[in-house]
Amino acid sequence: MIQLLIRLSPPRYKKTIKAAWLKYLFYRTVRQIAQLPVGQIPTRKMLKNLHLSWGNYGFVANLDYLEEVAKQAVQTSGPILECGSGLTTIILGLLAGRRGVEVFSLEHLPSWRSHVLDVLQKHRIPAVNVCLSPLRDYGDFFWYDPPLNILPQQFQLIICDGPPGKTPGGRYGLLPVMKQYISNENTILLDDAHRPGEMETLEKWVKEAKVKVQTQSRSQGTYALITY
Repeated sequence: MIQLLIRLSPPRYKKTIKAAWLKYLFYRTVRQIAQLPVGQIPTRKMLKNLHLSWGNYGFVANLDYLEEVAKQAVQTSGPILECGSGLTTIILGLLAGRRGVEVFSLEHLPSWRSHVLDVLQKHRIPAVNVCLSPLRDYGDFFWYDPPLNILPQQFQLIICDGPPGKTPGGRYGLLPVMKQYISNENTILLDDAHRPGEMETLEKWVKEAKVKVQTQSRSQGTYALITY
């Protein structure tokens, strides 16, 4: 019905009507997920609606990855570290934060951090800390400069979808910088595992940290589950 309304609307109103509809769809879907029994994974349709209404096209994680993030979020028992904020931050807050599991998201862009914080506050999504973490030169690579003084001693789950692929060293810096904060029972979920930069990162992690990598190829992309 809404698609028909948009098509039949005068051109000057189409953009406004579509924006209003997407805003409502996001609000409705967040409420639906927030009302699920604790520990229940959202349906694929719910995640699809979140994905559709979030915006940030070209950067938002694909649906298969979001589904895996949701599965991990309802299972983890300890703090979560997220590298790069976005729609996954919202999902982590709705599913893990609601259970009292704290989320710490590293974000290097001040304007995007403000946007994500605004969404979290507007929808009253709990237990999420979006930490401004500029990219820092570590010599052989660039990575976030995390606020170590406020982080928990160890993380049980890490969602790695940053820094951006064009960053020197890509996502490699996670293990060298954060190794003392990663528990032996930790699971790392790495997005875009099919890209050359991420494949190189995985090879280095296996060689240097002796981690185990399980790659999952899906219709919309590839991600990796990394464990010790």
